[in-house]
Amino acid sequence: MADLFNTTTFVLKHLIETRTLPALDLIKLLISQSLGYAILGGACISKLPQILLIEQAGSAHGLSKEMFEIETYTFLVTALYGYTRQLPFNTYGESLILAMQNLVILGLVYSYTRTPALRRLVVWGAYVALTVGVVTGNITKNTVEVFAHTNTGLVIFSRFPQVVKNFTARSTGTLSGITAAINVLGCVVRIFTTLQAGGGPAMLRSYTVSLIINATLLLQIIAYRKNT
Repeated sequence: MADLFNTTTFVLKHLIETRTLPALDLIKLLISQSLGYAILGGACISKLPQILLIEQAGSAHGLSKEMFEIETYTFLVTALYGYTRQLPFNTYGESLILAMQNLVILGLVYSYTRTPALRRLVVWGAYVALTVGVVTGNITKNTVEVFAHTNTGLVIFSRFPQVVKNFTARSTGTLSGITAAINVLGCVVRIFTTLQAGGGPAMLRSYTVSLIINATLLLQIIAYRKNT
């Protein structure tokens, strides 16, 4: 948080010494950094309601395992994209945190749906291979950028089955409304911070599409709440 501390100190010093507001770009930077760290904090608990809901229900009814499998991959790609571009951690760190929480959700979904061990092994292995490959440099920065550009289509592909499933059943099962609302808010903030930090079109497009789909899921949860 050294960057936020330094920016805050500079802004306060400017206010005290000149009794005027600093440049607009500096104010935007301070807001962006503050929101970035707020999102990191929120990300630590954003998936917790979903995890608790599954545990309390003792079921993964209404949840699409494909959605969580692909969503975890897109979170990992976003995190690795920010890592390879050497962006500030507060601009992409929540993607890593959300991916880790998704792994817990996937474990629960796999357990309650009795998913075959081979499928579990293939999915977990793919996540590990991707992460290790990027960190060790065996997967290049350019390749990660290609992955990031394909994230938009994957986000749609991962969430669409869940949207259709909700629409068909007229119910959202054990899908958490709190988590969906946090996701919507997080996407809005991330669009702003990505613009400020220069995260690139791939990241911006991914967050924009995620906002639209998460908002759709939230609306379904509200619309079908009496049937759920």
